[in-house]
Amino acid sequence: MAFEAYKAYRAPRWEEFPDIELYMDQVISVLEKHLSLFAPEGEKVITSTMINNYVKQKLIPPPENKRYGRSQLVFLYVICILKKFMQLSRIRLLLENLRKGRSDEEAYLFFSRHLNDALQLVFENKVPDHEESRDAAEDCVKSAVAAFAVIVYSEAVFNEAEKAWVKESEKKDADKKKKDSASKEKKEKKKSEK
Repeated sequence: MAFEAYKAYRAPRWEEFPDIELYMDQVISVLEKHLSLFAPEGEKVITSTMINNYVKQKLIPPPENKRYGRSQLVFLYVICILKKFMQLSRIRLLLENLRKGRSDEEAYLFFSRHLNDALQLVFENKVPDHEESRDAAEDCVKSAVAAFAVIVYSEAVFNEAEKAWVKESEKKDADKKKKDSASKEKKEKKKSEK
């Protein structure tokens, strides 16, 4: 198995992504280089159709003159990692909130550091193992239930965050409506005084 490759894997640093604008085929090539380890055999990590879909769903900004910049490339990398277990609508919400108050580089640094830590935790066998395995089936069960637990935990954390983000958004909308209403009343009052 590729356990050694997973153990050695580190998310690319910000500086390792090209600082020049790339065309679609170049973007795919860069992402394949960094993510091929995680793709099931014979499957593509990313395609032009996927990228176009991510642009349509506003996960990344559209290309300028058919070229993608470093930030778009970096967040396509993040999307490819997260899409294994998250819905695209949730990835969009997560990325929007991760970028609040952070530069794209800072947001990516946070993500990549935690990706590296998580991979190391799992592949260096730092996850508590209560008993010795007797066979491959037992190893598969252990990893499957560990994955389930992590996904359920991630879902619970995201649900709580989403509630907070929705409340924040609703409050902003309500404040804007109040402000707009007050402004409209002022204008109507000025018109009636004339």
